[in-house]
This record gives sequence, structure tokens and C-alpha cells, in this order.
Amino acid sequence: MIDLESVQKAPEKPGVYIFLSGKKPIYIGKAINLRERLIQHIKLMDKNSKEHAIVSNSSSVEWFVTRNEYEALTLEVDLIQLHKPRYNVMHRHGSGYPLLLLTEDSFPTIKVVRGISHSGKLFGPFFNASKAWRVKKLIHKQFRLRTCDPMPERPEPCIDYHLGLCSGPCAGLISKQDYELSVRACSALLSGDVGEVLSQLYEKISIEMERLNYERCALYRDQIMSLENLGRAQSVAGLAIDDADIFYLSGKSLGVFLIRTRKLVDKEIFTIETKSDIEETLLGFYYNNPLPSVVFLNFEISKEAIEWLKNRGKFEFMNTLDSGLLKLIEENMRYSLDYQSTKEEFRSVLGIEAPNRIEGFDISHFYGDYTVGSCVVWEDGSMVKRLYRRYRIKTVNQVDDYASLREVLKRRARRLIETDEFLMPDIWLIDGGRGQLSVALEVKREFSLPLRVYSLAKAQEILISESGEEVPLREHQALYRVFGLIRDEAHRFALTYARALRDKDAMKDTLESIKGIGPARKELIYRNFKNLYELLSAEDEFLLRIGLKPEIKLAIKQALGVE
Repeated sequence: MIDLESVQKAPEKPGVYIFLSGKKPIYIGKAINLRERLIQHIKLMDKNSKEHAIVSNSSSVEWFVTRNEYEALTLEVDLIQLHKPRYNVMHRHGSGYPLLLLTEDSFPTIKVVRGISHSGKLFGPFFNASKAWRVKKLIHKQFRLRTCDPMPERPEPCIDYHLGLCSGPCAGLISKQDYELSVRACSALLSGDVGEVLSQLYEKISIEMERLNYERCALYRDQIMSLENLGRAQSVAGLAIDDADIFYLSGKSLGVFLIRTRKLVDKEIFTIETKSDIEETLLGFYYNNPLPSVVFLNFEISKEAIEWLKNRGKFEFMNTLDSGLLKLIEENMRYSLDYQSTKEEFRSVLGIEAPNRIEGFDISHFYGDYTVGSCVVWEDGSMVKRLYRRYRIKTVNQVDDYASLREVLKRRARRLIETDEFLMPDIWLIDGGRGQLSVALEVKREFSLPLRVYSLAKAQEILISESGEEVPLREHQALYRVFGLIRDEAHRFALTYARALRDKDAMKDTLESIKGIGPARKELIYRNFKNLYELLSAEDEFLLRIGLKPEIKLAIKQALGVE
């Protein structure tokens, strides 16, 4: 662990510092005064769980002196993206969200990509990868842009043509002029600029009607309906900004709202643990995402951060919002928990001081197999995902939720007592009824843990205390938001892990049946893909980049018996 004496040697100059565990960076930061900033980390470790984790898990610290603060910021951003340290938020909060790329080929297509170094027009980002893929699928269905990449030349089109997902440019089944109109219509749908292309589509549908080409008429009709629906949605939204990213800070929650074509198209709310996380999240977001025409902030950032952003592209800063848009943002932020508003209900309803940390637990399995446990952490009003832990049950061979829960809680209790990795929680919340509560109380007494235990019965939403007192949470909305969120998050995290184990085993079984896929290739696949669907959906370019031949997808499809 780093101590005060080891950081006293740091110079009192601007630069970047790196906390290391062995040779691996676990946290990278910048400072105007390296010595003062490192001393601050040491002093804060007893007050802040993140600082505690950084310092206690570090074996050494290194630093680089820079000429000024801007050089320090630029170096910090690049080093975080290179090393992706465990305790930095930058690479987790926005580095490489999926984007849609409209390519610049002779016959352009739409691709899901990450990063901004691509030739073509980018749309996005999307906070959810599945949403990006759904939009791509919709575009192929509505505008029939080619699905093959690269585009071959062949006498007959592939199955996607017959499924209505492609217009068959590879087989010469569409003219370049008609294909370009579909590309412009696709771009209009994604950008919201529908005026010019709508008139062209109406002209085209009249021509095809005269030719009695009803199939082509139906295609243009569907495209017109998509664009007109978009236009109606814009008028309903009525927002004052066409294209903007809004960063809205409220307590420890930072909301990121994407406004495209005068509509709120996506949002994500991050937990901010320290002041430095705010700027780090903002810069991390734009490291691999394009800048919109407007960036709104309701907080101040350093002049070095402003300079770094302006070097990434042209945009306008705003710090005031139209009242209607502001109301929409605040309504969305309201669902991000404001811890201050819950303190009174902890005192008046439960008779305790508001906790700083709650750990939630759940057990899940998949039809009796892949039994797992989860531990999620809520701290000062927000979920802290970097502290989540998952457990594969080792000592229970049959479906026994009580025994599985006992194993998980004992493993967690030992970790809390024997290591400095985690601060002691104030409350354990167990998903279940009185039976699960009894198990948790046994573990609490066995390890003499200084915490309270509650269980939350899902059917009636009743919170049960150690003394057996029942609290109907639906009558106490602030407490319900806290305990309901923790319970639901523990359930989601456990269920996701059980499914991931099942998918991984299914992937292993399939790969074992294919000749020519050795241990090295299997390890590449396991490291980069959660399941076979992700592998089969991957771009050929990405497969080549990580050392896999695209032909592997064909071998897997044959093994699965699909085309």
C-alpha cells in the first residue's frame, strides 16, 4: 500500500501520476501540483471508498512532469485510453459507444462501428449496442442498402435480397441513381433533414406507378411513411435545439442526454464519486464519440478541458436551456436518486440514521443449473457498479437457495473482514422473505459483522427488519426507490451472470465440435465475445484485427445447422 512518505518525493510541478498494482496501472490522474495531489489521495482514503480502494490496492506510484496543465490533461486522457485503469471512469463512461457509419463507397451501406476514425458519415452515439443494431436492421429493411461488406460481383443476389433487406446492387438489380436516392433517404432518416428527399421520393413513386412497377412503388411508399413519421415526431417534440449533447449534473448523478433532430433520442445517467470524475467522464465521452453542434453543461470545466474539446471539432458551448427542454431533463433526472430526500424516511420509518453504504444480494439459476450469486453496492444515493461482485456457487450441488445464499454471504463476510478492499457496509439487503433473512442473520452473528440486515419480499414489496417488523414500502416512496432499486439491480446482475455462464458453455460445446479451432483461437473468442451471436454479428474487419479469420463464422453456422 502507498504511504505518505512515498509520495513526499513527488515534485511540486504539473504532471500526470500513475498508481500501479505490480506493473499494472489501476488509476491515472493529472495535477497542477503532483505532490499536493498525491498527498490528498492519502488523506482522503478514510473518507471515500474510491480513494481507499486506489491507495490500498497500489504497490507503487509513478509520475511524469509536464510543462503546463494542458499537456498534463492531454497525456492523462491518452494514458487512460491506452491502459484502461480499473478505477478511472473515463474508459467506462463513453469510450467507444456504438455509432452508425454511412460509408462512402460507390454503393454505400450502413455499419455499426466504434471510434471516430472512419471514412463516411457518423450518426450516434448509442448507449445501448443492441439499439444500434436494431436501427441498422430497420435501415436495411426500409431502404435496402446492401448487407454484404465488401460488395462482391455475382450473377445472383444472396438470400438477403429475397428477404427484402437488400436491393441487390452486387447483381446489378438496381441502378446507381436509384440506389443513391435510397442512401439520401437513409441519411435523412438518421439526420432528420427530410424536406428535400421527400419531394424526390414522391417524384420517383409517380414514375414507377406509370411503369406499373408496384413492388418499387411499395418500397418508396414505405420510405416516405418513415420520413413523414419522423417529421411528425419532430413537431410533437418541439425542442428548441436541433442537435446537442446535454450534460446535467445533479448531486452525484451526471445525466447525458442526446438531442437529435429536435428529439431526445437517448440518455444515460452516471454516478460521480469525486470532482475529478466529472471532467474525466466528459473528456472520455468525446475521446471516441463525435462532437455535436451544441454541447450544454450546467457546471464549469477547466480552460484546459475546453481547449482539448475545441481541438476535437467545431461546436458551440451553452449553459442555458429552453424552459420546456429543462423541464424534460429534470423530469428524467428525478429518477436518479437524490440521497438527501431519503434521509428523513430512514429516521422516521426505520428509526435509523441514513446509511452510507448498502450491499444487496440475490441468488439466481437457469432451470436448476448455473447457480450464481450477486452482490451490488449502493453508496451515498447511487449504485456503484465498479464495486459489484458475482459468485459462482461452489459448495451446493442442487437447487437450494438458502444454502447458496449462505455460501455467498460467508464469502463476502470473509472478504470484508480479512482485506482492505471494501469498506464495511451499514446494511445488507437480501432478496427474499423471512427464510433468507434468517440465513443472513446467522452469517452476521458468525462473523460478528457490525451491520443491519433487511430482506425484501418481492410479491408484497414488504421490507422485513431483523426484529421481524414489516414495513410496506409502497407507502414510503423514498425508501421504496432505494431498496427497490438495490433489490432489482441485484436480481438483474445475478440473472445476467447465470445467462452468461450458460451462453459460454454453449459456445464452448459448439467450438469443441469444429475442427481447426485450437486453444489459442478459442481463447481469443472467449476473451472478445460473450456468446455465439456476438461472434456471428461481428464485422470481418474486427475479426481480422483480433487475429481471427472471417471464415470462422461460416464454420460455426454449419456446426449450428443454420445458413
